[in-house]
Amino acid sequence: MCRPRRSDRPWSDGLPPELLRVILLNLTCLADRVYFSAVCRPWRSAARGLDAPPRQLPWLLLPSPAAPSFFSLHSGATRRLYLPESVRGARLCGSHEGGWVALAFDQWRGYAAVNLLSGARVPLPDRLRTNLPNLHGNNACEHHMVIHTITFSGAPSTQGCLAAAHVSSAFNIAFWRPGMDRYWIAHGLPVDVIQDMIYYKHQQKEGFHVLSNTEDVAVYTPSGSPTAPLVMSRSSYQVQKRSDYKPGDLNLSRYLVESRGKLLMVLRQLKQGRTPFSFRVFEMNHGITPDGGSVVSWVELHTLPGRLLLLGRGCSRAFEVSQFNRLQVGHIYRLDDTIFNISLALNSGSKHSSTDMGADVQKKLKRRKRTWHFQQQFTSECFPIWFAP
Repeated sequence: MCRPRRSDRPWSDGLPPELLRVILLNLTCLADRVYFSAVCRPWRSAARGLDAPPRQLPWLLLPSPAAPSFFSLHSGATRRLYLPESVRGARLCGSHEGGWVALAFDQWRGYAAVNLLSGARVPLPDRLRTNLPNLHGNNACEHHMVIHTITFSGAPSTQGCLAAAHVSSAFNIAFWRPGMDRYWIAHGLPVDVIQDMIYYKHQQKEGFHVLSNTEDVAVYTPSGSPTAPLVMSRSSYQVQKRSDYKPGDLNLSRYLVESRGKLLMVLRQLKQGRTPFSFRVFEMNHGITPDGGSVVSWVELHTLPGRLLLLGRGCSRAFEVSQFNRLQVGHIYRLDDTIFNISLALNSGSKHSSTDMGADVQKKLKRRKRTWHFQQQFTSECFPIWFAP
């Protein structure tokens, strides 16, 4: 048998290993390395011998019943993503590190936590329960609900996990942990509208921190033994109002995010006409009152050196830019989730009027830097979310 001429061999087989290594080192997105490995056997061998891929920033998951995809901040490109058929049309309402997302399979019920990497699935209840007496004096009332967002304290498959859900029902917040098969435990936040929530481990108050539109913060923590029925206790911070706080400002959207061990509140001033939106970032500061009590205030940060913020309802995260290659300093990436109305989830044919997402340079918080416009329209049950692989 004649030996094939070099020109007859696939060009990919002829690349020297050192060149393949250079290519791989410049592929900072995990998905791009997977595609690289699929080209041919020599490329797969080169990828197998390389060190583990660099730490990944969350992907922007773009669900679609026809062609789900994700946007990578590492590569700046959109990639197709395989999802099970049932997940493609589900409404996304939360995420957690390690590949977990919270889904509503039937617009407003059929909730579950699904790991998109392993396929693991943890069913979540679609009703809530309270032990408070109703108007008729009966206890243990059950209520239907629609979930806005779900926040997890840990991986949903672990026994120590807790989940908090911002809901529309007779109550506005509910809690769950593994082993509770039928109900969420309901609570009501007595101050105005819930803006965002996060599981925050502070030395004084560890638990679910819930931000209202009055910029007050309530903290929910579990009480009693882990083996006893779940009971949540509520406390709150004594928050001093910032000097330029305006009650009832409907043009503000607020997010909570943890950065460098501190709790940040990010204000997004919504667009009005042709006026671009702007961001302001505040850090929670703990102080002592003259009588020895504790008080907190929101102190504005005018710079965010070396930090990157990803904003989204119930899925905001902060990162140190130094931990990643070729990322710009001081950016805020946000989803256009401020116009999302949960009532649209009851109508599977509804469309969002905007698919506008973008990045804003921190040094110029009051000026829009860049906006992405994705081609598809997202239905109310298929709205994008930050996904941490």
